[in-house]
Amino acid sequence: MTPTPAFRLSKDLLAGLMFIAFGLAGLWLARDLDAGTASDMGAGYFPRAVCALLIALGGALCAASLLRAGEPPEGWALKPLLLITVSALAFAFLLKPLGLVGTLAVTTVLASAAGTLLRPLPLMALAAVLIAVNVGIFVVALGMPIPLWPAGF
Repeated sequence: MTPTPAFRLSKDLLAGLMFIAFGLAGLWLARDLDAGTASDMGAGYFPRAVCALLIALGGALCAASLLRAGEPPEGWALKPLLLITVSALAFAFLLKPLGLVGTLAVTTVLASAAGTLLRPLPLMALAAVLIAVNVGIFVVALGMPIPLWPAGF
């Protein structure tokens, strides 16, 4: 009878380690920000709280993965990785020249191409909903000075 290994690499274990790594990186990046207190929050209070939550969730996910057998990790899916990265970079570079509406339309199409591409009508509906929600939250509710349209439009 072959002994079962005490340590098995699984998707959950890798995800938990990733959460812990992001949380630790965030704590390190926020090290110079003033945390303040719960009643008088500084600029570093919320980032530290989110990072602590990430580390706790990552630890719980790692512990759970060691207690039960999970799915083994798969290989890299390069198409989604590339398209989601390009979509995030496109948002950063296109916001000023295209405005929020055009940028969200472009990034929605790019990001949706990472998976099973939606037909044109559902894709347009998704883009319209995302545009409406983002404009409602960031421009209307929060009053952020984000240009909606290209300069000179």
